[in-house]
Amino acid sequence: MARGRVWISRVAGVFGVIVVVAVVAVGIVATRSSHVTGSSAPGSASSAPSAGQIRARLAANLRVLPASGATAVSPATPVVVHAGAGTVASVQLTSAQGAVAGRLVAANEWQATGELAYGTQYRIVATVAGASDARTTTTTTFTTVAPQSAFDAAVFPHSGLTLGVGQPVSFRFSRDIETPEARADMLRHLQVTESVPVPGGWHWFSNHEVHFRPKTFWPIGEHIGVQWNLKGATTGAGAWGQGSGEEHFAIGQSRVSYANLLTHTMNVTLNGRTIATYPISGGKPTDPTMNGVHLVLDRESVVEMNSATNGVPVDSPDGYDELVYSDVHISDTGEYVHAAPWSVNSQGHQNVSHGCINLSPGNAATFFDFSRVGDIVVVTGSARPPVPGDHGVMDWDAPWSQFTPQPMPIADLGRHHVER
Repeated sequence: MARGRVWISRVAGVFGVIVVVAVVAVGIVATRSSHVTGSSAPGSASSAPSAGQIRARLAANLRVLPASGATAVSPATPVVVHAGAGTVASVQLTSAQGAVAGRLVAANEWQATGELAYGTQYRIVATVAGASDARTTTTTTFTTVAPQSAFDAAVFPHSGLTLGVGQPVSFRFSRDIETPEARADMLRHLQVTESVPVPGGWHWFSNHEVHFRPKTFWPIGEHIGVQWNLKGATTGAGAWGQGSGEEHFAIGQSRVSYANLLTHTMNVTLNGRTIATYPISGGKPTDPTMNGVHLVLDRESVVEMNSATNGVPVDSPDGYDELVYSDVHISDTGEYVHAAPWSVNSQGHQNVSHGCINLSPGNAATFFDFSRVGDIVVVTGSARPPVPGDHGVMDWDAPWSQFTPQPMPIADLGRHHVER
């Protein structure tokens, strides 16, 4: 019996070893199986979002401007389709008048490039795409403002002109731009470009007139472009802008003259070099010439000057009615540099004019031929300050700190002939 038990015990021991090995083997297999199964859980097909979930996410992250149903929208408002998830597949912006052009500025953003009209309903159909070629389409509408009244602008200089180094760009609007917000917005509708960028800025001289000038005189040979589009601009009081355009002009040589009423002389410079010194007679103490940096507004070979236009009767002791020659106009208040044969004996010695700069007929003719619109005549030595709002002095006697600077983009405006 004892030998039999021993055999059984051995057999059991053998089977015990076998069982242990089997269990270990099974454990290894189980462990490996668990590792393989666990590795497929994240991102596997069974846990990926459905096509419906992708479309819902695309739609939830789609932003369209203007908002759907918006009314009285300015035509200057940007039209934008932005996909916060996915990419923009297509956009159609249409009205009863047809399609409005646009372009992708990034894979997930589209912007309109065409111009909107007043009083028009627009429809935007935007499709965005996501993973697994899932797509969603959204349709929105908006309506632009229908103006009750309109305004436009007169612009100077005009294309093809070659002007002096002091010439500003002026916009005169047919209605007052009434609020500070409207005036600030208006500058976004106006643009000046230069062949050689220099600092420049805008200044409102009244509610209906804004000028642009460089911080210092224009460079010789500069070519300047002026662009404007008033659609979407407003007066701030219900009227909306209309009209757009473009002008190009050039700057010629630098002609700057210095009239000193104390020394009774005028130095004439060309490109920084003095080319003539003329004896002059300026405004007498009761009719002084304005001090300040004057702009040549225009030239006329002959002007009838009548004292009655300044409130002085022609038949009074101080009255006059004369045909005056070689007239270079430098202020709204009737100041000219002109020929004055009647005051030749006073020129270089005494100020006897009614506010103009008197020259001898010969010197006046030479200066007339020399001058161009936009040239500069600097008057010093007078007790009369510049008159605010006078186009002869307003631009260059207004402090630069009052101007709103404009960033100066480089423009390929060409290199045209520079007047010699």
